[in-house]
Amino acid sequence: MAVLTFPAHASGAETVIDTSLRFARGAGNLFSDGYHAAPALMLGVVLATVLPLLTMVMKISEPLRRSPDATLRYRPGRSERFEAEIANALVSRHRLPFVEIESKGAKMQCAIPRDMLRIGREHDNDIRIPSRSVHRYHAAIHRDSDDWRITDLTGVESNGLIVNGRRCCEARLNDGDLIELGPGKLRFRAGLG
Repeated sequence: MAVLTFPAHASGAETVIDTSLRFARGAGNLFSDGYHAAPALMLGVVLATVLPLLTMVMKISEPLRRSPDATLRYRPGRSERFEAEIANALVSRHRLPFVEIESKGAKMQCAIPRDMLRIGREHDNDIRIPSRSVHRYHAAIHRDSDDWRITDLTGVESNGLIVNGRRCCEARLNDGDLIELGPGKLRFRAGLG
């Protein structure tokens, strides 16, 4: 086995290491002495140097931590294609109410077999509109006694819900009403006849 050794006069490595160790000990001693003399001041100095660095690291890493499915505020003027994904079965010839979805020029139909149909960007919605201008759980069509209603689930600071060209939080639906959610256009059909 061979051991590599350097004579003290052959390299300046020892002096560099000694200097670094002395500086670290000196900084530690300076902080320790300062803490014993004025603990609140030293904690303030540490916070004043560490917090801005942490804030900067958090701000820089924010886009990396954000989910690609996170809800973003809709910015008008974007041209997003509308491609809906339907979770339940297509309309049967029964008298069920349904929603017509215009996607890529073709019309798809989604039946409302239960008392509620959810629309949004998440995978567990009945109609999924994968668009950044649509919230994760944007709206719900639901039965209210004998009527059908649509409710905006996104709150006041939302991208909104438009029924027949009018912005609303909730509306009674009639056969043929046009519902707009971001780039999506849906037409409610009562399924009668």
